[in-house]
Amino acid sequence: MIMNKKLLLPNLADQASNISFMACLVFAALPLSVVAGTVHSETPHPETIEQRILRLEQALAEKEAPPKAVALNGATEYAFGGYIKLDAIVSQYSDGERALAGVGDDFLVASVIPVGGESGDTNLDMHAKHSRIWFKTTTATEVGTVGSYIEMDFGVNQIGDERISNSAASRIRHAYINWQYNADSAILAGQTWSTFFNVGSLPDTLDFVGPVGTLFERQAQLRWTHSLRGASLLMFAIENPSSGLYGEDGSAAGASAYDNNSRPDIVLRFNGKSGDFSYSLAGLLREVAYKQNYTNSQAQAVVGDDSVYGYGLSFAGVWQLGADDIRLQFNAGNALGRYLGLQTYRDGVIKDNGDIDLIDSMGGYIAYRHFWAPQWRSSLVLSASSADNPTSVAATTAASYQSAHANLIYAPVAALNFGIEYIHASKTLERPVNGDDSGDIDRLQFSAKYTF
Repeated sequence: MIMNKKLLLPNLADQASNISFMACLVFAALPLSVVAGTVHSETPHPETIEQRILRLEQALAEKEAPPKAVALNGATEYAFGGYIKLDAIVSQYSDGERALAGVGDDFLVASVIPVGGESGDTNLDMHAKHSRIWFKTTTATEVGTVGSYIEMDFGVNQIGDERISNSAASRIRHAYINWQYNADSAILAGQTWSTFFNVGSLPDTLDFVGPVGTLFERQAQLRWTHSLRGASLLMFAIENPSSGLYGEDGSAAGASAYDNNSRPDIVLRFNGKSGDFSYSLAGLLREVAYKQNYTNSQAQAVVGDDSVYGYGLSFAGVWQLGADDIRLQFNAGNALGRYLGLQTYRDGVIKDNGDIDLIDSMGGYIAYRHFWAPQWRSSLVLSASSADNPTSVAATTAASYQSAHANLIYAPVAALNFGIEYIHASKTLERPVNGDDSGDIDRLQFSAKYTF
């Protein structure tokens, strides 16, 4: 349940006008002997009380009425909400211990699954870092409705350890303004989910991100949205660019992320509906670029500098089956890179001559959610992704991922959820390491969540 607080800003001019008008009524109602100083004694036909009230009303209206060319702003509405969430996670890796940095302990990060080692120990982790809070405003103005939204949580940024404080710093998830300048069109400016990513198609999982084949990206952008006939929408956005690349030998050539782009990522998306099936089609055009001095495979100093263009396509949908639903997503392209599965693949490879070779990749999932009873529900999610890496990349470069989620969630009331989820995920390398080319993780997660 979201708790809203509405604050109507008072119009001080209207209040002053009402007070002045009441004072005039009282003054006019007094006997003439009391107010003789205000009426000329030689008036042949003194005003009646009714005439005086009418005259004072007209004068007051002329004095207090705003110019007709100025439109008064409407009310501003304030709202806040969020949720508190506890996650208790038990994990075991098939081919080694978990990463020392702890990446992947709080939610599934398939790229850190170890391969080529011995079976790891079972580990338990508990945290509340994914709790969040948001605040928004909505104001009606003479040029349309202007809204603002900001949301924070405490994930990823660990500033304390588990021995004492378990502290985590707040971080911005979303921060944007939205201007609905007419009934059919709006402009969004700020940071939020990429327009390329249809968030409404995400499965109902306890894991923070979910399936390995999903798109997942938040970033700064400028987006235009236009309503078409029916429930259809057309979106166009320019978004913040960034590039992630392997070196020719599969390494990151000294860095994995490059900020040398000169052009934004461009997204065009269409949302439609056919009966009980809601869907989206999205196209992405982006520049992948880098500039860096590095050493090539012949130990030669090279000044690397290149820029190429790539694309991505995404189809996502939700098919409503009464209370149940099927959710799906399919993504493909030669520049999905950082958009797919928490950058489980890079955008491309820096070849030995310094040129960029883009990597074809694809990924997706299908999820079925079933309500056993009004308070009980389950989701089964199957997902996979793969990349067509050049043969020259390192043996440890990921070639594909798979994941499966199955859960049971109990909601005694809509805002309160208790659930348990089993997750199995695997990572496959380009070539075997220590005689093994794949590794798995098995995870059991319990979550308690209250939305306010």
